[in-house]
Amino acid sequence: MKRTAEIVLTVIGIVLFGLPVLLSSILLNTKDNPQVRQELENFMNSPEMKMEGQASTMSISQIMDAMGSFAMFVLIAAIIAIALGILSVLFLRGDKKPKAAGIILIVTAVIMTFATVGMGIFGGAAYLIAGIVALVRKKKKPVVEEGTINY
Repeated sequence: MKRTAEIVLTVIGIVLFGLPVLLSSILLNTKDNPQVRQELENFMNSPEMKMEGQASTMSISQIMDAMGSFAMFVLIAAIIAIALGILSVLFLRGDKKPKAAGIILIVTAVIMTFATVGMGIFGGAAYLIAGIVALVRKKKKPVVEEGTINY
């Protein structure tokens, strides 16, 4: 049985999970940029941000570190989602293990959509649809005609 629809949806999901990889890579590259740090300092010290009598609870370095940690977490989650998508494509090719691929796709869709903090929602939707189709579609059974057998 051909699993073209599932494979195509999974590949679309892999490409869409590339978006969080791209965004978190950009965020990681700006983390150590001194110009970004200076702009953040200027923004934090602006009169609009200063409230009467309140001091900033987080320093600029803490904000930059939190931004880097967040970006690294999203990057790792998206790369894991891509790897599991590739594994599912391998299971679907040749109709080897469609049930295992379907379960992997559904679990990956749910967990990694939350792990990428919503950035992977479109990839997760593609994985979810592909996983459901992989589980629901049954192999065609050969038709056996009843009748007499002539020797």
